Amino acid sequence: MLTEMPLDQLQRILHDHRAWLDSDGQSGKKADLSHARLQGLSMWSADLREADLSYANLQGADMDHARLRGANLRHAKMEAAGLWQANLRDADLSYAGLQRAKLDHADLSGANLNNADLTGASLWGAQLSGARLEHAIGITDEQLKNAHRG
Repeated sequence: MLTEMPLDQLQRILHDHRAWLDSDGQSGKKADLSHARLQGLSMWSADLREADLSYANLQGADMDHARLRGANLRHAKMEAAGLWQANLRDADLSYAGLQRAKLDHADLSGANLNNADLTGASLWGAQLSGARLEHAIGITDEQLKNAHRG
């Protein structure tokens, strides 16, 4: 069940997550945004490393420059989300809906994109070395030709 996320609650979660990251888990709290409704929100440059965003609705969200290394984005709805220059290294994006997402210059090294829907997604200059693309939906040679795979 998706839950509405008031902006003040989101800011508190991001603040607590930052403290958790800075203290190596000794204080603060790891962000749990699973099932959250965050569509259309600006999370530009947000630090959500290792956060749980599984099943979240991030459709049309501005996550350009976001730090999502190691984040759990399984089954997240990210259609038309802006992820330009986002760090998604080692993130779990399996079964994520990334249709028409802007992933230009994003770092997807080591990311799990198994069964993710990349139909119409832009991957210009994206780093895909070690990314797992098994059974990815809608991925074309045209999308991959300007991405870095090595």
